[in-house]
Amino acid sequence: MDTLLIVEDDKDLNDTLFDFLSDKFEILRAFDGEEALNLAYEKNIDLIILDVKLPKMNGFEVASKIRKFKNTPIIFLTSLDSEKDIEKGFLSGGDDYIKKPFSLKELLLRIEAVLKRVYKAEKIKIKDFIFDMKNLELFKDNKKIHLKTKEAKLLKLFIINENKILTKDDIFNEIYEYDEMPNENSLRTFIRDLRHILGSDVIETIKGVGYKFVG
Repeated sequence: MDTLLIVEDDKDLNDTLFDFLSDKFEILRAFDGEEALNLAYEKNIDLIILDVKLPKMNGFEVASKIRKFKNTPIIFLTSLDSEKDIEKGFLSGGDDYIKKPFSLKELLLRIEAVLKRVYKAEKIKIKDFIFDMKNLELFKDNKKIHLKTKEAKLLKLFIINENKILTKDDIFNEIYEYDEMPNENSLRTFIRDLRHILGSDVIETIKGVGYKFVG
């Protein structure tokens, strides 16, 4: 189940969003910008619903700071509707923008559209393998191939960023929790094991920089 972070300082609206979405997603909640930034750093989150007018730090600032360490998709919620505000939202790292008031059904449709676009199809074909993006499971000939949790998270990250160079820090920020110590030796082991399973040509080493998944 995908994990959503709801960031909205209006408690009634926050509660409404939680009640509506909690049977479809795992939900985390924040009520100000600083709390949102901390949760984005500490937790693995699939999408953020982010109000713009927040205490302590506005949504545009939160998004800009998140973009420095994660590419988690963001949908802005706001009463601001000028072209300049919309442009600012996208420039700060937003993936979509929904104006208040809005229908809950519309919000759900936008969430599903962004998740589908960002994470592609739920099941991805890699050579003779099928990778289930939602459940982090790899199959060949309908048989499940064992992957360690971080190997599965790493493969998902590679697929999302196919043909893009990922630095070690990019990878560490995505597959390790905030209270875990990233380990380069472990990362090399994960890469080696994925190459052993999928083929040595699927992941390129970019010397001194990081790795690139070429599928």
